[in-house]
Amino acid sequence: MKPHGVLNLSVSLDPPMNSSSGRYIVLQGQLSQTTALVVSGCLLLLSSITSLVTGHFRGVHSRQSHHSVSLGAAVPDYFPTELPDTVLTPENTVHFQIYPDSAAEEWASIFPPGDGFVQFGTTGEIFGVALFHQMHCLGRIREAMASRKSTIHVHHCFNYLRQIILCEANPTIEPVIPIIGRRSVNAEVPRVCKDWTQVYRVLETGARGNSTM
Repeated sequence: MKPHGVLNLSVSLDPPMNSSSGRYIVLQGQLSQTTALVVSGCLLLLSSITSLVTGHFRGVHSRQSHHSVSLGAAVPDYFPTELPDTVLTPENTVHFQIYPDSAAEEWASIFPPGDGFVQFGTTGEIFGVALFHQMHCLGRIREAMASRKSTIHVHHCFNYLRQIILCEANPTIEPVIPIIGRRSVNAEVPRVCKDWTQVYRVLETGARGNSTM
């Protein structure tokens, strides 16, 4: 998190300069003692408020700066492994269905040891790999369909996957199936993907068990 800009409050307690004479304007002796006390009190109050406000914003800036670097440079944005290209041709399968009793076990088999969570940094922070967050969301949607019950979590998953699809913006051209209609396409087209097996391989040794996401 980047720190917000620090508000710089500067209040001068020195009397202003007289532009014509170059000398300080001083309070005239004609001021009564009461007026002088009031002015002094106001200046003291203004000074106290300035110190409090400046100290507050310095404290906020200090806490935010510390928070932004607390994990250190050891935490990467992406999992530190090379993913070579591979070819995948999507196809229909009898597996990973919605309603059969065997469906839950098959969907659970997608996850590696640790359920896709890893530990990075000197502080031992736990992070989730996005690939398995997405798989987790598919599983949640399947459960909602099977039970005919939706939750806020399922709503999150629908929107998360929608945004991930936009992020990927896959430009693969899929041919139309004429006998079905011009709006139906054949998904069984070879496409270039990242080798997901490498993510599984690394997670087998680097994951830490934690099923909360």
